[in-house]
Amino acid sequence: MRSKLVLTIVSLCAANVFAQSGTSASVPFSPTWQARHHLQLLVDHADLQITTTHWPLPAAALEQALNALGQLTPEQTASQDFVLRELQTLLSRGKARIQLRSATEGFPGYGDNYTPGSSGQMVSPAGNWASADSDFSLAGRAGAKIEEASNSLSGATHGFGTEGRGQLRLEDSAAVVAWGGWNFQAFAHRNWWGPGWQSSMISGSNNPAWQGLGMQRSSVMPSVSPSLAWMGPWSLDLFLAKAQDPRVVPQQAQGFLYSGARLTLHPQPWLEIGLSRAIQMGGAGRPSDFKTFAKAFFGQEVNKELTDSFVDSSNQLAGYDLRLRCPSQPKRDWQCALYGQWMGEDSAGKPIPLPSRFMSLWGLETTYAQGRYRAYAEYTNANIDSIPWAGPANGGGGYVNGVYSQGYTQGGRWAGSAAGSGSRVYTLGWMDAQTGLQFKAHTGTVPVSLGAFDPLNSPAARAPHGQLRGLSASQVWQWKGLTITPEASWVRLSQGQDTGANRQINLRLGLTLEVPLWWK
Repeated sequence: MRSKLVLTIVSLCAANVFAQSGTSASVPFSPTWQARHHLQLLVDHADLQITTTHWPLPAAALEQALNALGQLTPEQTASQDFVLRELQTLLSRGKARIQLRSATEGFPGYGDNYTPGSSGQMVSPAGNWASADSDFSLAGRAGAKIEEASNSLSGATHGFGTEGRGQLRLEDSAAVVAWGGWNFQAFAHRNWWGPGWQSSMISGSNNPAWQGLGMQRSSVMPSVSPSLAWMGPWSLDLFLAKAQDPRVVPQQAQGFLYSGARLTLHPQPWLEIGLSRAIQMGGAGRPSDFKTFAKAFFGQEVNKELTDSFVDSSNQLAGYDLRLRCPSQPKRDWQCALYGQWMGEDSAGKPIPLPSRFMSLWGLETTYAQGRYRAYAEYTNANIDSIPWAGPANGGGGYVNGVYSQGYTQGGRWAGSAAGSGSRVYTLGWMDAQTGLQFKAHTGTVPVSLGAFDPLNSPAARAPHGQLRGLSASQVWQWKGLTITPEASWVRLSQGQDTGANRQINLRLGLTLEVPLWWK
């Protein structure tokens, strides 16, 4: 977002620092797709006081809100128990997970593992430390993930590290200090910013964890401050991270700094709003001093023209999203919601530097059978000027620019929609939260590449692209504390050449085994 929106966020942050004590320090938590489904049911039908389009949230904030719920129906109690059980198992026992998967590309959505191959992960139980006579509290957790190369286009056959076939991530590690209603944290995690189930246009599941420093509101409950109470449940997240990007083009600004900001508010029971911003700045061969960061923060000296003499301070992506719940009818067996997300790639020539020239996401979701099933239809368009009222789209594909030639990526993978620049994709999804069964079907066009991005692909030897068709299914089973998840997906692209693990026809079979790290 640009200067006015930034100043609004900073003002809200300052106004609330001492407005309420918040909760104690806790590690970040992102629910599985089943738990997110149950949380959304509780928000829509039991007045759960949280936001659901902004992950991760502090674990203690979710626990506080869940425990504050009043009288519930049996179905709502089951949803509450499911989330609390998942939350407490992860916090008190940690997890060990191994995913055996054929080394092919896929189309990851919410909660999916992006890795185009096999991986293993361990996450320790969370620790909490607080003093009775201090306003400070501490929390922490250690996590590590070993995976095959995230950049499916690299073709690496050996070695370890950013450029190698094997990579080590600190995913799900966190060190948190809480003070004055805020969590100040060092972290390694992925984000999901937006209301979609298949895609986020700004920060989704397709890329490795960001490693950085940041601050996040420690509670999501409505503020006690009269000036902020109108926002309802809300969260504010600000962070600065360093990219782990492989070298894919000469003179690449490798190791750039990535700054993220998101304000999410729930001012009405039927409305949730998100304001998001992401900045790429610095990196090899680029200025990264505080003066350049200040220019980027306030949206100055960006979108350089040929006649300009300044050095472009940054590449930026910012915009808005909302989720509108349909009017509630207690006797109706089904409920619905509409959602959308609009991310601007460009504000050049605008008198007020606010995001414009939007890429877009649109969706409709419904639940039925007392909330057991969720179905959704979602459309993403990663072209500039893709909203209907913008007129004829002539801006080309988003996520690419002349300053950061590796594109809007992390670990060589698109950091927004996994379908990448210029894509237009329709997704139909169906979930059975009771049995853990999930189906998805996709159709559309991918003009550049799916999952990973390599700007050196020539027109004669490009990565798989073109018309997209895809199907996927997964099933979650629980057995004596072991979580077993078989999966299968098929993605076909009509043009290009097989490159590394990225193929025209991607048939992926996988099996995930997950157990608590500490058994009871």
